[in-house]
Amino acid sequence: MRDALLGKLAAQGSLPLPFYPEPVIEDDPASGFQVTEYTPRYSSGYFPTRNRYTVLVETHSWKDYATRVRVSRNAIIGLAELVAAHSSEWAAAVRQADQRASRLGGQDVVLDVVADRRDNPHDTQDTPQNPPEPVTTIDFRGYAYSREPSPISGEPVTVYDPTTPQIWRVPYRGSTVPSLTVRAPRGGYLVPRAYAPMIANKLALHGLDHQTLEHSTDRLDTEVFRTTGMRFASAPFEGRMPLALQGDWQPEPQPLPAGSLFVPIAQPGARLLMTLLEPQAPDSLAAWGYFNAHFEHKEYVEPYVTEIFARQMLHQDPTLADEFQHRLSQDPDFAADPEARCEFFQRRHSSWDTRFAMYPILRICEVRGRRHRDVRLRVSLAGRRM
Repeated sequence: MRDALLGKLAAQGSLPLPFYPEPVIEDDPASGFQVTEYTPRYSSGYFPTRNRYTVLVETHSWKDYATRVRVSRNAIIGLAELVAAHSSEWAAAVRQADQRASRLGGQDVVLDVVADRRDNPHDTQDTPQNPPEPVTTIDFRGYAYSREPSPISGEPVTVYDPTTPQIWRVPYRGSTVPSLTVRAPRGGYLVPRAYAPMIANKLALHGLDHQTLEHSTDRLDTEVFRTTGMRFASAPFEGRMPLALQGDWQPEPQPLPAGSLFVPIAQPGARLLMTLLEPQAPDSLAAWGYFNAHFEHKEYVEPYVTEIFARQMLHQDPTLADEFQHRLSQDPDFAADPEARCEFFQRRHSSWDTRFAMYPILRICEVRGRRHRDVRLRVSLAGRRM
């Protein structure tokens, strides 16, 4: 489809490109170009999570308005002609994609990618089964330019001469590699009642199936995501405070109140569902700061109180004392950090909040039965890690 549309535009006198020509190094044309994969917050990244084609058309800002309108019109008409010519086979491909997505439970799913830069000699990700894509050199229509120190910023800036067209011979990296792969839950996700209204609204906006659970359970074999690292953004973005999480899903029983949600993975929008609810996905609700309160330290034990019970713990538990001394001898950063040393004991004290830094949404391994309204009767779990 892409190549056919580019061919139509070229036949009408345009100079279309199959990639967005943004330099690898900002404002430095000599650095070349690489394919850009946009995350699902953008339309060109969103529709693939729904198993649908997407086309992003951008016209060059240096072209006059009439030219940009004409080229945009040609692109729309060309795409409509392709739809008319291939609608049956494309519709069949979409149905097949929906069916495959409905069977993603238990499979590895790519949730983020980056440009393939493994030609870099310092990159060690190459394997015989996954060799790097060669960098190609392309002819790119540009203009003569120079790199000059800016009297404003003090940095080099590119100054173009639009009266002197040039053909640039520059590198191009046209492939991507996965940067985040997550195994999908076999059953789906469980949303605690406290977040059910907000999450239900989000799911409804995207047409994703979910059900409200009518009964509580004191113990449910679930998977829990506990963080091993977190990083808040240095400043708000789009009115929210983004958060990046590191960690893993682990089997751990949890209670679940009535009014919570069950969101099955077995639906055509499974990739979109994972995009929203997997905490490490780049545009997940967690990444956009909807659950930040779970990852913020609240007021806790004063250091002088920690000093008292830490001494008691060392005296009462020789194994803990050995572990503490080993950590001091092997981890210089830990040994030099008073807060980390206190937290070592606070985390092992009975007053520690065991739900701190725990992602509030759970995963369920397996669901049997066609209805899921009663967890106690109709949900059967496989007690194995995904």
